[in-house]
Amino acid sequence: MRTYICLPGAWMGAWSWKFVIERLEAAGHKARALPFRGVGERAAELSPAIDNDLLLADTLAALETEDLRDVVLVGHSFGSLIAGLVADRMPERIAHLVIIDGGIPQDGQSIFGRIPPAIVAKRKKLVKIVNGTEVLPFAPVGSLIIDDPALAAWTHRQLTPHPLACYTKPIRLHHPAGNGRPMTYIACTKPRYPVSAGMHEKVQSMPHIRFRPIEAGHNCILSAPDLVARELLAVPG
Repeated sequence: MRTYICLPGAWMGAWSWKFVIERLEAAGHKARALPFRGVGERAAELSPAIDNDLLLADTLAALETEDLRDVVLVGHSFGSLIAGLVADRMPERIAHLVIIDGGIPQDGQSIFGRIPPAIVAKRKKLVKIVNGTEVLPFAPVGSLIIDDPALAAWTHRQLTPHPLACYTKPIRLHHPAGNGRPMTYIACTKPRYPVSAGMHEKVQSMPHIRFRPIEAGHNCILSAPDLVARELLAVPG
């Protein structure tokens, strides 16, 4: 029996992992998702203090408080950044690190420093102030890359703004990406997500990362939970 700890993407909460977690549990494993402070189920906690360092500290504290060990740590999209930081700081608790269509963390780089400049410029124009905090508002329902209209509408109703500092503040890594832990990258190929342009090719050039393409869109944990669960269950022990 494995323990899967799942981290959500931007604008999303633990709810986004609902369908995948159901399948992992049905296969006999423990699985849970951790919402980030200020987002999703914890949106009421939004404050100017929230950045990647704080979200990292919260996640490390959860692993320590619950004494979680030998976990398969899974990060979807934005959540992959925090998952990578957790591996950097606390590798002894991680059996396998899984990134789902996210980025490979790089010391001194912010998310806005990694993704295509045209997308950065577009997103900066959308910045708003909520509870005294600069945030990125969530995208319109049509941009979710979820074919099922009802599922897309349900997903959109759950979204909440995301703290801008998570995108603008450079991260600090003390070790190479993954910090020696086994790694799998699940790449969403149908269609490709413009934000992660070039990332699939970069990952394929990194021999220590197991590359697994799936025919699903970026929000595959919602639109293709069977495919995602299958890949997570097949992660080498």
